[in-house]
This record gives sequence, structure tokens and C-alpha cells, in this order.
Amino acid sequence: MTTTPATPQPDQPRFPLQSLMEICLHLSAEQDLDKLMGKILNALLRVTRADAGTLFLTRPGHLESSAARCLSLEQRLGGEKAKGLFTSFTVQITTESVAGACAVRGETIVLDDVRSLPAGSPFTHNNRFDLENDYTTVSMLAIPMKNLSGSVVGVLQLINAGGGESPTPFFSEDIEIARAVASQAAVAIENARLTASLRAAHLDTLRRLGIAAEWRDKETANHITRVSLYSELLARGCGWDEDNTDLLRIASAMHDVGKVGVPDAILNKPGKLDFMERAAMEKHCIIGAGILGGNDDPVIALSCEVALGHHEKWDGTGYPNRIAGEHIPESCRIVALADVYDALSTKRPYKEPFSHERCVEIITEGRGTHFEPKIVDIFLQHLDEFLAIRQQFEDHTATAV
Repeated sequence: MTTTPATPQPDQPRFPLQSLMEICLHLSAEQDLDKLMGKILNALLRVTRADAGTLFLTRPGHLESSAARCLSLEQRLGGEKAKGLFTSFTVQITTESVAGACAVRGETIVLDDVRSLPAGSPFTHNNRFDLENDYTTVSMLAIPMKNLSGSVVGVLQLINAGGGESPTPFFSEDIEIARAVASQAAVAIENARLTASLRAAHLDTLRRLGIAAEWRDKETANHITRVSLYSELLARGCGWDEDNTDLLRIASAMHDVGKVGVPDAILNKPGKLDFMERAAMEKHCIIGAGILGGNDDPVIALSCEVALGHHEKWDGTGYPNRIAGEHIPESCRIVALADVYDALSTKRPYKEPFSHERCVEIITEGRGTHFEPKIVDIFLQHLDEFLAIRQQFEDHTATAV
């Protein structure tokens, strides 16, 4: 059932065309799919003056909610509590629900009052949420989001035009503006999905390159996993935001990629390296930076930084450049401790693994010489997490000593 949209009154405020253009530009620029969903929904709540809405993405056989808001409940309950009401849920792509019927038909559905759906209507309104949260759904608008080939990639469902206190029908001009945003949103969603897919493949290739380097050193993929998680933990303790923490987690997996240029006899020597062998081993930092250098991609650029500097020491006695203190990038200071803890706590060709307690002693002894004091302090505050990561991703080798 689709009703005729209401005609706006002369004094009804219109949404400026310039603002609509700005929304579309913002949507096309956002590449993070989760953030994009929130931006799309917020934009549509603004342009239609709706009180609530849900953005669904199509999955095989069903719609999955990706973003949802209710402004009047946020005012009544507070933002965080209201947000907790909207957990992810699915709707079957059938004509039994408004959103499902919208996806099946590929057409906009406008309902002035869902409480007055006639008998025999091909879809129904489930009022369970209304009853549980003292809310009344009146007007509803469901718009299919179609990509350039005409396929429905999602559904925008908006509720109660004019606000939650005195809902009005959705005006025809509001609907046309919402359709324009939905059309742009569909393209933006497809682009974000493609970007996410390409990025996942890109990061997987980097990770596999890191694993290949470690396998030459008789290491397992678990070494990369542990160092990445240790680095993530320390970065968060240093106050890094989530985006940069995630970048370091990925980049730290490449810290030893330069080992592909070190001879096997040196990498896997069971005893102490002589002067020439040590010099050859230390070149892996420069080799790694050479492999990863010259690329502006944030992950690769940070990987290059880490590969070059993760063996520098706080007191300037490290390698390859013997830089000290804050001249060492913080990413390298973090990965330095993560890598050393893992080297101490696992079996290597030249040693058995040390116990967690002995690892902590050695790192503490290196506070202010090998390691930045602040990062050692953060490490000491998170010993339980370090031990949990070590145990979860252990290599099942010799007993610690």
C-alpha cells in the first residue's frame, strides 16, 4: 500500500539545495562503510525532519540493519541508553514487512499512518518496539537504495516526519530529496564495499609477505600475531586513537620483512653470531625499509618506519642509525618492546623460551636504556594482557626457563 505524499504548506521550511549537494559530496568522500551508514542515516533524518530511522543493507535472503536512531528517545533516555536499544537485527526480504516489501518491489512506500493499514495489506507493522519503549510509530517512509545497475543494495526506513511528539505525513518534496540522497548513498555504499574489498586484499598480501620473512627465520605466523597484538596494546596505552592503533597493529607485522635479504645460515645459526654475521643481520632493517619505502599509503609508510627503526634503543646504542630518545619514532619504540618480549618469551635457534617473570625482569632492567621508560611502565600495567596473548598464540615448543 502506497499513499499519496502530503503537499507541503507555504510556510513549511524547505531544505536548501546547497545543503543537499554538500551531503552528497560528504557521502561520496567517505570510504569507511560503518561510518558511511551513520552519515547516510543522519543526513536523511535532517532532510526529512524524521524522528527515527533504520538503514538496512541487503544480504542473501534478508535485510540487515546497519544503523538506527530515534531522536525523541535519545532526548528522553539519553544518547547512550537510546543507542543500546538498537541492536543489529534482520528482516526477511518478503512482502510481509514494509522494509522487506520495499526491497522486493524496488519501490518507495509511503504510509501516512501505519496504525490504519487495511485488512489484507501485503505487509504489516510490528509494534513490539513501540510497546516496549513507550513509542508510537505513525508515518513511515521506505526507500530502496539502488546501485547503477538497478539492484537494491539497501533500504532506508524513516519514521514520524515532523518529530516524535506530533508526527505528520512525509511531504512530497521531502520524499524526492530523500530519494536523491538514497540514490547517491547507494553508489557510495558500492564504492565503500569495493574499497574495503581491495584494502582487505592489500593488507592480506602485506601480512603474507611478513609471514614469508618470518618463516625463513624458523618463526611461525603466531610471532607476527603476537607482536601485532602487543604493539596494539602498547599504542593504546600511549594514547593513540583507534584508527592509528589499528594502523600500527597492521604495520608491525612487517617489522622483519627485511630478513628476506639475510642468508639462511645467519638467520638460523644456533649459536652466537660473529662480527660479520652480526653486521649482515643488522642490515635487515635497511633492507626492509628499502622494500617498503617510496609509498604514500599510510599502512606501507608506517610499515617502512617500523621496519627501519624497531631495533633502535632509547639510549642511542641500537641500529641501524643509532638515534636516541624521542628522535626514534614512537611507533618504533613501541614495536621494539613488543618484539623483544616475544623474542625472550619464545624458542629461538639460539635459546629456549624464558618464563614470563624472567621476561618482565629483563625488560624492566632495560628501562631508560633499551626502552623508553613510559612504554615500559605501560607494559608493566598490562602484564596480564601480555601473558594472555602469549598463551593464546603460543607456538607449543619447549618449556620456558
